[in-house]
Amino acid sequence: MATPAVSLYPTLEMIADLFRAGINDTFAGATNTPGEGVVMPDTNPDLLTFMNAALRSTYAGLRNVGDPELILDNYLLLGIPPLAGPDPTIQVSVAYTGYYNGSTWNSAWALPAGCFRVERIWERWSGSETSFSPMQPAPFGLPPCQQVDRMGQWETRQNAIWMPGALVAIDLRMRAFITIPDFLSPVAIDFSTTYVPILNCQNAVADKMLVWYARRFAPDQYMNAKDAAADSMFELRQEIVRNQQNTEYQRAEYGSDATSSYGFLAAL
Repeated sequence: MATPAVSLYPTLEMIADLFRAGINDTFAGATNTPGEGVVMPDTNPDLLTFMNAALRSTYAGLRNVGDPELILDNYLLLGIPPLAGPDPTIQVSVAYTGYYNGSTWNSAWALPAGCFRVERIWERWSGSETSFSPMQPAPFGLPPCQQVDRMGQWETRQNAIWMPGALVAIDLRMRAFITIPDFLSPVAIDFSTTYVPILNCQNAVADKMLVWYARRFAPDQYMNAKDAAADSMFELRQEIVRNQQNTEYQRAEYGSDATSSYGFLAAL
């Protein structure tokens, strides 16, 4: 499926304008631009703080219903080097900072910055160009075992993927849910050309910003803002859920026979 044109995504400016309309701050600001805002212009650090919080919450709500827009698939880590020899005391990991082979780190193999929760992992012998085989999650921890020519199992802990390691070079393929990194400085961001890659999310994000604003500046409006944000998120989630109901799904196994993800990764 083709990626939607960037212009279909809401910009930070669209979200900020909607937020300013909600707090009656659509007046011309320091640059005399209509709608720029006097209380909450783009240069106000509080605006970006509220927006980051609202975006994190929106992404979390959509991940909870499995929004396909937040799925990163076919992320490849090619040529992960083998261990020198079998050693049951060694476990290897892939983290945001790189690959750990049990004694040293290498930044050449790392999780993507936007990765939030890895769902599935496949592996193959590096350079073989064969099909990837699924690795099994280890919900109760990796066993202390002699390494072989496959990683075999994986688990998530300490914001990293952990595996037994292998005696041959391995390619990994991952499927994960993503989040959006925080925007750090309003001075360095062009609000009019920076997009949020979720279609039709501006109402939900702006309403969540109003909740944060009300909590700080208008406590008497807090519950009203919270109810409005819940309504906006319900509409956004409902569209995703209704679309997913067109597909038949099989319930995942539970307990020791489960084959779905058991771990979570929090983005840096």
